[in-house]
Amino acid sequence: MEFLVEGSPKKVEFVKAILPSMIRQLGLTNSRKTLLVRVANECEGMGMTVPLHGLDSYVVIVKPMSLKDIGLTLAHEMVHVRQMARGTLKAVNGVNHWCGRRYTKQTKYLDQPWEQDAFARQEIIFRKAISE
Repeated sequence: MEFLVEGSPKKVEFVKAILPSMIRQLGLTNSRKTLLVRVANECEGMGMTVPLHGLDSYVVIVKPMSLKDIGLTLAHEMVHVRQMARGTLKAVNGVNHWCGRRYTKQTKYLDQPWEQDAFARQEIIFRKAISE
């Protein structure tokens, strides 16, 4: 997986240092998808992942925070990249589908299985990335 990182120099350097490990851990090394990671104040939460279907790419936006919080949030969002790349998580007409099951907007954030998966994995992925 090819990637590009944008943001302040210190934060870009940090993300570039840990991202290859996260890509390896999530089995995305040989993916033909392209990834743009932006460390910027462009999302409501701490981070978000946006698929660019026509370009076969993903944009991950992470708010500028402490390096630890950036790393944890990036790990969380990279789990979503994997979910989308493998087709486990799909958005169809604004409605999320997880493993073929439809989830409405009424499903609470922490009850969404793709979020549970990402929260369960983010700490381990981040810790491995900073230890390599």
